[in-house]
Amino acid sequence: MYRFLDRLPPNLDEHFHFLTGAMRQWTAAARAGRCPCAALAPGFGWRAVMPALNDFTKLMALLDAHALRWLRFGVPGAEHVTEAEATLLSLFAAALDGQGVAVRRIASTLVADDGTPGVAEALARAAEWVALRFAQAPIGQRD
Repeated sequence: MYRFLDRLPPNLDEHFHFLTGAMRQWTAAARAGRCPCAALAPGFGWRAVMPALNDFTKLMALLDAHALRWLRFGVPGAEHVTEAEATLLSLFAAALDGQGVAVRRIASTLVADDGTPGVAEALARAAEWVALRFAQAPIGQRD
């Protein structure tokens, strides 16, 4: 997490910069009563990672419904990565590195399985699918 905390998003690796913006856009759209998928689709399409959109929105919706604590995301364009954003970026980094145990450990610190069993596992799987789709993105669409 500390690898990302308080960093400037443009100084992050391309995937993490994009995902930080996507987290912020999802949150802003959801709070404004707009469809997060519609808000995110142009960016995911441009990056050639449209298959990751459903898993990304699932991950964010799981966090919205089952987070153990209030997660603060920056507004679109905010300068520094927040603690919540850094934690999710760590989740994605572990998934990109194929560290399934770390992905599940991080996921279990974010959501409660109390009322709905399997939430942490669903969160972990969604993160792994997002990472896989980003890893498969054509080189031409990478910054």
